[in-house]
Amino acid sequence: MVRFSSSARPVVLTAGVLTLLTALSGCGSEDEQAQIEDAAAETAEAIATGDFSGLDFASGSPEILAEAAENLHEPFEELRPEVAVADITVDDPGEDSVRPPTAEVTFEHSWALEEIGIDGEDWSYDTETSFTYEEEEDIWYIEAEPEILFPGYAGHENVSISTSEADRGRIIGDNGRAIVHNRDVVHIGLDKTQLDTEEAQAESARELAEAVGIDPQTYQETVAAYGDEAFVEAITVRTEGGHVTAADVEDIPGVHLNYDQMPLAESSDFAPNLLGRVGPVTAEHLEEDPSLNSGDTVGLSGLQAVHEERLRGTPGINITVGEQTVFSTDPEPGDDITIGLNPRMQDLAQGIVDDQDVTAGLVAIRPSDGAILAAASHNTESASVDTATQSTYAPGSTFKVVSALAMLRDGLSPESTVSCPEMVTVHGQQFRNVTGYQDQYVGNIPFNTAVAVSCNTTFAAAYDDVTSAELAQAARDLGLDNDTGIGLHAIKASVPEDADLNLHAANLFGQGTVETSTLGMAAVAASVADGRTVHPWLVQRDEEPDDSGLSAEEGEQLRELMAGTVDYGTLRDLDSIPGPPVYAKTGTAEVGSGDDAYSHTWVIGAQGDLAVAVFLEEGEWGSSTNGPLMREFLIGAQEILDDAQGS
Repeated sequence: MVRFSSSARPVVLTAGVLTLLTALSGCGSEDEQAQIEDAAAETAEAIATGDFSGLDFASGSPEILAEAAENLHEPFEELRPEVAVADITVDDPGEDSVRPPTAEVTFEHSWALEEIGIDGEDWSYDTETSFTYEEEEDIWYIEAEPEILFPGYAGHENVSISTSEADRGRIIGDNGRAIVHNRDVVHIGLDKTQLDTEEAQAESARELAEAVGIDPQTYQETVAAYGDEAFVEAITVRTEGGHVTAADVEDIPGVHLNYDQMPLAESSDFAPNLLGRVGPVTAEHLEEDPSLNSGDTVGLSGLQAVHEERLRGTPGINITVGEQTVFSTDPEPGDDITIGLNPRMQDLAQGIVDDQDVTAGLVAIRPSDGAILAAASHNTESASVDTATQSTYAPGSTFKVVSALAMLRDGLSPESTVSCPEMVTVHGQQFRNVTGYQDQYVGNIPFNTAVAVSCNTTFAAAYDDVTSAELAQAARDLGLDNDTGIGLHAIKASVPEDADLNLHAANLFGQGTVETSTLGMAAVAASVADGRTVHPWLVQRDEEPDDSGLSAEEGEQLRELMAGTVDYGTLRDLDSIPGPPVYAKTGTAEVGSGDDAYSHTWVIGAQGDLAVAVFLEEGEWGSSTNGPLMREFLIGAQEILDDAQGS
């Protein structure tokens, strides 16, 4: 008896490709040795592919084996095992014996489960079969039963794969506590098995839809489209604090309540567009990710969707053949992600914008590390639009901070004398200061005064001194950089590099074609406050981007320019704000014309290690409309920070 192991001459089959290495020796003729090796390799290929038609059988049936392989492979869809010849043991009784040579062959099977979404796991096992050599025909015949595919397998057992969801990672806030974690919910819907007729189903669908506040016609059509034995969900609400309770719907015929848990924030209005939501997988999800099953939950929007792979973790898997579990792994919990939001500060910001009758945004950043502490949006037309981080508007005079940086780089200083004429004409277009601009500041005035009182003509007149490319660079150096993300889709600004003449002049004081988001202008305020380019983040980064665009000296000069806004400029009438000095800039951007004209209003500011931008889509002036809102936020935020330091 001679054994040929895979270490002597491995025969490996991968995806139907056979690799033969060194020749064996030491048993019978070399041709006979090569023949059993070839027969074993062909069998390995047949096991992997499920096609046994090319083998020579002493016993067994290629048709039965093919059916058994199809049954085994079915739950794995396109995945097939890699099969290698691990060991060949030949028993050659010699020429004088009436017994023919035989061989026992061991096959090593390996299923790469990563291809069905189970990272780093292989399902491996060995099977054996016998061969008999027919000397006259010079053929090795296989004796094959279905257990060549899997140990003890009869070929007809039910083969199944099931997964168990991992605990989802948490979203951790600035206070080190979980903002999003599993909370009790109830799925409210109709159980069609409780409703005998289509008319009854339609009536209950309409009644339930009206009770939970969804479109009755759409839900009625959805119920009709589902199968006869189906639970058709209408809405998922929190068991505590939801706008609908079980008592509100329990008397509706066919109503069924499924109690569950879902990852949620403390309240439904806590940064919903940023945090996102989870929900049942869709057909598209199932097609894209083979590890998902119907009934699983995945991130559908916001951070939950963008960081789905990290948060979801690795599901557990169970492979069963018949009644036996032949392979299993435990689920691995998803990883937590840390975000900048401070829960109390976010609630403060959200309360402020929700009190407005117009679309509004408020963003607060901690300049020292760029953390977005609050990003609140209120949109009167679409609650799904995150105004604070994804909508851009003409920034008005708040953009003069950006233009001021470009002008400082062109040779000005805060004390330089600049001209503030009543009117500037550029390429046929006249630019004036706003109605009510104080005559005492017309003429030659210090640059810091021009910023504080917001002289439009000073900036429009700089069109020939500062290029649009220099303006765009100043914007990037103040954090208006769309290439550096926050951990979620966001837009900071659109600042053209090729504007010229009157269009460039308008851009210099925040009109024209330049647009920014509330997030972008908060980044400007943060960069000024910390004297470096601040790249705000919602999700904590592993590595910090380059922050060398803005120098400490430039930051100091810009703070000097912004200090006058509160001391004697456009915010001079604002009640004092306790605490460290406040640096600020207001902005009012004209939109439309004639009877349709209105103004976007802005204010940006910084106090200590806190920078803020407040935007209203329609207001009176940045000073009168937005200034008090900034004051309310800064005072409330300081109380929150003081409480955190004292705790």
